[in-house]
Amino acid sequence: MRKASTIEEYRKIEDIQRNVWGMEGECPVPLPILVGINNNGGLVEIAIDDGSIIGFSLAFPGREGHYSYLYSHMAGVLPEFRNRDIGYQIKMHQFKEAGNMGYNEIRWTFDPMKARNSYFNVHKLKAFAYDYKINYYGYMESRENKGVESDRIEAHKFLDRIPLTGKKFNIASKIEKYPFPWDSLKIDADSVGIEIPSSLDDAGIELKGKWRLAIRNAIVELESRKYVMTDVIRNDDIDVLVFTLREKSGLQ
Repeated sequence: MRKASTIEEYRKIEDIQRNVWGMEGECPVPLPILVGINNNGGLVEIAIDDGSIIGFSLAFPGREGHYSYLYSHMAGVLPEFRNRDIGYQIKMHQFKEAGNMGYNEIRWTFDPMKARNSYFNVHKLKAFAYDYKINYYGYMESRENKGVESDRIEAHKFLDRIPLTGKKFNIASKIEKYPFPWDSLKIDADSVGIEIPSSLDDAGIELKGKWRLAIRNAIVELESRKYVMTDVIRNDDIDVLVFTLREKSGLQ
């Protein structure tokens, strides 16, 4: 991993964006913006394997009042190099560089309806997740997001702490039908879990839309009761998003 530095490297990042998100023509973050971010306090890095660029990450400074953090807007790996922990290595290097730049926190967003992504961001990267955002980017044209509202939840990676998760949690909502009704939540423990399908890749837009609404309402309700996502449990067909009371989560 290293910072991108040449026009050719930035163009390769554009190509990876189109490949990963299934878009044609102009990519989400074009070359002039990549250059501007990388030369003005941001961090645009490339992952190299055997001399070829196979992935990248993009982050820039963020502020909340007087508090500063690094916001990781995008990261991607070419499909043929997935399942080799390259994405994990990219994020770990980004966390290290964030610390070198003086940051204690890195933030980014992910789609909690995608169980694999949730597992990666919360369980593997050991981030807290809270602050649910409804249709954050509006309707998108990428292959995997087309036709479904772009809800996201914000990941918060603190370099000096990790989520505390108990070994026991109560299931707040089980998959008994597709999707579960959000008002079936049974919230009665320090840690509770929401069951979601392990994959909705083959589902139609209508079913994805129903799951979007169900998961949205469940997480919004949990956040109103001061829960934050602290873990994700992966199984064969059903995964569990684990939420813990903020005061018990290690966040404070």
